[in-house]
Amino acid sequence: MKTLLINNFSPFIGNIVNLLNELENNFECYDCNQIHAYDTHLELLERFDNVILSGRQQNSPLINKINSRIVKGCLVLDKPLLGICYGGQILGLTLGCTLKKIQKIKDSIEIDLIEPTPILAGYKSVRMYESHNFCISTLSDDFRLLGTSSHCNNELFCLNNKPLFGTQFHPEKSGKAGKDLMENFLKIR
Repeated sequence: MKTLLINNFSPFIGNIVNLLNELENNFECYDCNQIHAYDTHLELLERFDNVILSGRQQNSPLINKINSRIVKGCLVLDKPLLGICYGGQILGLTLGCTLKKIQKIKDSIEIDLIEPTPILAGYKSVRMYESHNFCISTLSDDFRLLGTSSHCNNELFCLNNKPLFGTQFHPEKSGKAGKDLMENFLKIR
């Protein structure tokens, strides 16, 4: 399995890289501005088995456009995708969800899993680290809600019948449960 990791200039990109190395996962990390140089994202995506979209620090229309194209490409090519924080938000926005501004969260929070999911098999709740001030406010009918918290109703979600997952939290900063989520995601085909 080979993973495409998109660095949207997250302060936690090193944590994602370290976790992928710890899991002995074969991956390539591209800064999102490198992706902009490709004429078609489909040619790039075809070289990988799955995709991880990192978080980000600053809003950028160009980063949004690139990541939306990657989401659509994963949908067309049926590639598993994990959107972390901003990555989850752009997954949702690209496919009809809405976003809202919230008070800044920078803490570990308890997330209740309301539906079984292969990426957190065996868990009923998890403690995950969050650092954001936007969240998905409404999921479109194309998504299933998997996890919720008192901070954000839509903490963990996936596209119906497709392996596209979004998180509001940072599994790469969340200990064993975060590592389990990443490891399980990487097994999805």
